[in-house]
Amino acid sequence: LDPADSSLEACAVRETFEEAGLVLDVAALVPWVRWVTPEISPKRFDARFFLTRAPAGQEPRVDGYEATEGLWIAPQEALQRWEDGAMQLAPATAKSVEMLLAFTTVESALAEAARREPPVVMPFVWNDKESGRAYISLPGDPRHPLPDVLGGKIYRFQLAEGRYRRVNAN
Repeated sequence: LDPADSSLEACAVRETFEEAGLVLDVAALVPWVRWVTPEISPKRFDARFFLTRAPAGQEPRVDGYEATEGLWIAPQEALQRWEDGAMQLAPATAKSVEMLLAFTTVESALAEAARREPPVVMPFVWNDKESGRAYISLPGDPRHPLPDVLGGKIYRFQLAEGRYRRVNAN
């Protein structure tokens, strides 16, 4: 990170401690992806996701408010639980976790994150006039103006029955 962005690292460490009870090494944080809320949203966010190695000997203790469950699982298991409806993930989180599937080790994911600038992503929100359904498209979806910069297979979400689900982009 740019030294001017050190406040982002401090925020990441504070939030992780507040929500999960984990103490992180600030120097070990590596920027992963930056999510910017679509312009159509009444509340705008500019969220930075970081990677780091899990702190040795620490177990998550959730705050019960912003986080309701804490556990160490592989990205594939997290996505499977989300797909099965056993876990709620926001679209940015689901896609960020899916991006980790390309790596077989923590070291390889950290190395890739350190090698590149984190992609900046602004989802595109739109309504299908025929069905009346709302969708969120990511780069790589034909409805999004930008090409794929994230990899993976999830390019579109739909809010249905109170949760976001992956849907095919066509």
